[in-house]
Amino acid sequence: MAWPRDRSRSYDVARALLDAHRMMKTLISSAVVVTLLCGPALAQPAPLQQPRVPLKLQLAVTDGTDKRTYELVMLDESCGSVEERSGDRADEVKLCARDTTAQGARLSVQWKLHTKVLDHAINYEAIIAKGKTVEVGRTNGARFTLTLI
Repeated sequence: MAWPRDRSRSYDVARALLDAHRMMKTLISSAVVVTLLCGPALAQPAPLQQPRVPLKLQLAVTDGTDKRTYELVMLDESCGSVEERSGDRADEVKLCARDTTAQGARLSVQWKLHTKVLDHAINYEAIIAKGKTVEVGRTNGARFTLTLI
């Protein structure tokens, strides 16, 4: 009679060990699933993006006694353009803003002026503060003025 009892006891011990192994396997796989599902929620949040700063620009083209002004509003890290044709003259201005802050911006500017007697083109890049002006052109000729309002 000792044999069946030993057998059932060893069977019970083996069964208990197998059940413990299965439980451990289930516990580990559950922990892995919870970690994979909840891990991104525990990660550092993405930094908040700075609000885009709108730029308000005043542009002026002076050709002799004729002065034409334009206003342009654009967002940082963007480009804008002004194009006007009237009679025999054409103004073309293309602007791109980078590194914009509340105090100013870096602007790339292309300015072209076409008339019957003049073809004038200037490309430049400038860092300009709010309320300041940049003026380019010929000393006694066509001029382009840019003001960051």
